[in-house]
Amino acid sequence: MVCNCSYILFFSATGKKISAFLPVRQFQEGRYVVFATKNSTAKKTGLMAYANPRRSGIIAISLGEGDEVVGVRCVRLLFGCWVVVQVALAFSWLARQIHGAGSSETKMEPSARTVIIGAGVGGLAAGYFLQQAGREVEIYERAAVPGGRIQLLEKDGARIDVGAQYFHTNYVETYKLLDALGLKDKLLPIRPPVQMIRNGRGYLVKHNTLRYRMIPLISNLKFARIFWTTYRNFSRIDPYYNDPLEEFENVELSDYILRKCDREALEFLVRPLITAFNLSDPEGESLAHFLRITKQFLTSSDACLATGMFTFPEMLSRGLPVTYNADVRQIQTQSNRVTGVQALVGKEMRQIEASNVILATPLKELIPLLPVLTDEEKSTISDYKYSQLPLVVFFMKRRLAESHWAYVFSRTESFKASFTSDAAFKCAAMVPSGKSVLQVWFAGAAGEALVDEAEDKIVQLAREEMKRVIPDFDALVESVDVVRHHTGMSRYKVGIYPRLRDFLKSISRVKGLYIVGDCYGHSTLETAVRSARRAADALLRPA
Repeated sequence: MVCNCSYILFFSATGKKISAFLPVRQFQEGRYVVFATKNSTAKKTGLMAYANPRRSGIIAISLGEGDEVVGVRCVRLLFGCWVVVQVALAFSWLARQIHGAGSSETKMEPSARTVIIGAGVGGLAAGYFLQQAGREVEIYERAAVPGGRIQLLEKDGARIDVGAQYFHTNYVETYKLLDALGLKDKLLPIRPPVQMIRNGRGYLVKHNTLRYRMIPLISNLKFARIFWTTYRNFSRIDPYYNDPLEEFENVELSDYILRKCDREALEFLVRPLITAFNLSDPEGESLAHFLRITKQFLTSSDACLATGMFTFPEMLSRGLPVTYNADVRQIQTQSNRVTGVQALVGKEMRQIEASNVILATPLKELIPLLPVLTDEEKSTISDYKYSQLPLVVFFMKRRLAESHWAYVFSRTESFKASFTSDAAFKCAAMVPSGKSVLQVWFAGAAGEALVDEAEDKIVQLAREEMKRVIPDFDALVESVDVVRHHTGMSRYKVGIYPRLRDFLKSISRVKGLYIVGDCYGHSTLETAVRSARRAADALLRPA
């Protein structure tokens, strides 16, 4: 195995003893080397100061008599966290003395660990925030790569997003994190419109559109009720957090639209929106959820990264201690207090002591992990569903002569596919060849029915769907891949919002357990990062 790391060696004043060593993957601005010493002091130095060492060496830190370095870390400083880092690291040695460790090793006592389960964006963000505050974290991920539902397909030089597709421009915490990673300025707007197909005709629709020409004017006017309800409750609706919206939470979306609007609005406005934003059908969904989606739609546009969405978790994971191919089997507790986890790493079953555990996986994974769950908690988790779907990716022989990046289909015309998008139109830099890469999405009930079908059957259906809009489609296909999502986006069905709030209150009885993820309100990156920020803040708060 090749290790792509450099090592900085720190010698004692005599030059005869190595006091510490620090692995560094990349020297870059904005990163710092932080020292903690035996006599409770801390110092930070820019990492770039060590990029070009002199033959005679560099004086990294001056120590007083009897003092010695007990810890060295490389960190990014985010949101003015230096004071926290300084205090935490300066007293880490004293904390070990109090607990009887009696040594100057840099590793903290096992009981002081925070274990994070899952290296999706939520888990990585939580680890990042805690590491910036000087906390010892260990992240365990079942897969071989980070990212969770952000997935990447690389082929012939192309980097194709086959999970999360874009960043919404009204994200706040996510953009702060992107900025800290040096990625915010690299975001590219997604400008091409989408084309909605009806009766063989395409209708171009742009973000924030208020007049939709594929349905009658009267249907547009009726649908304005939804916009009005959204604006009337604008200050109460947070697209990314489960604040109470009691009067809408138990209202079934499709029934409401049929009563207040009409079927035209349901099929050609509501369903396209909820399939695009949540990969689900409107039936069974809560009106409160759709109001959150509507506000998100009206107040944001989309952006992506030229190197793919995967660049975000990839960079976020750098510098974090992530163990991949690690299956956490149980969160261990005693008297409703977290004591550690049991994890299968390779073929080794490990008992890992920890005073805090952050669960950053789909909530459904908590049932087998936490034996102390109540029946009501298990019931809520079981009723909190996720969309399931196959995604068919067609690599084309040439670029298609179109002016839009997605087709949106209607089930009223017997389409099984919900929509298809072209990665080359979404972001040309992701596909250097310039050839189209069409992604056919089967959302809602059709996706659930197909997700476990044979690959040949899924591909054949996708071909038939595409031939309805591109007659010579088969002749244009170069190759095809299928990606299956068994845990897509969270569904917020009627009645689930208050139950999730009650669940989060109830589970707080397990001290040292923190939940990160969609259960805080919406299946978006912003919800994940916000919940990670809340978990880190709660963990750092004095008891």
